[in-house]
Amino acid sequence: MTDLSEAVPPPGWEEFLAPGEHILWQGQPDASVVWSDLAAPETIAGLVAAGSGMAVILKAGHASLIAAVIGVVFVGFGLWLTIGRLFWDASLRRSTHYTLTNRTAFVATLPRGQRKLERYAIGPDTKALLQDGNPGSVWFATDVRHTAGQWRGSHSEGMYVPGQTIRRRVGFRRIAEARKVYGLIAGISGQELAGNAPPR
Repeated sequence: MTDLSEAVPPPGWEEFLAPGEHILWQGQPDASVVWSDLAAPETIAGLVAAGSGMAVILKAGHASLIAAVIGVVFVGFGLWLTIGRLFWDASLRRSTHYTLTNRTAFVATLPRGQRKLERYAIGPDTKALLQDGNPGSVWFATDVRHTAGQWRGSHSEGMYVPGQTIRRRVGFRRIAEARKVYGLIAGISGQELAGNAPPR
């Protein structure tokens, strides 16, 4: 992890930084599997799906290949919800890079080989939250996504699924210098340092 404050943008950053903007901190999240995330509703749903799939496979036996295939799909989906998502999350963090400037927080990821760069303005309206720990997390924004309502099935026999608003907390997850970074963001925004955020 590097602590930088030079006025001249480092190589590769010239097109991303505005005049007068400079890098304060850069780092990567811890990439280990977070086994404590097993304590989540997704795990219960995964176990139910996997158990249902196994029941279908055992009941079908050699009588129905289609039923057996459906059972395998349910087992696979259940295993993904239970433990697969944990390894995917660790893999995503392994290809994630964080950068904090005196104006912006950058989250760069490389999922499935596709580069993605998200920018979040840091200013007087930013209210950062510290989730202390080793590693810890610093949350500084919320992504809000609205899904449109839609019909599932035919209009005579289907059902209408209403739209919903999905909120996702954004920040620098599982970093070794969480308290330091929290202090940097608080210094930019002028907010008073507060206590820990609730666990994610």
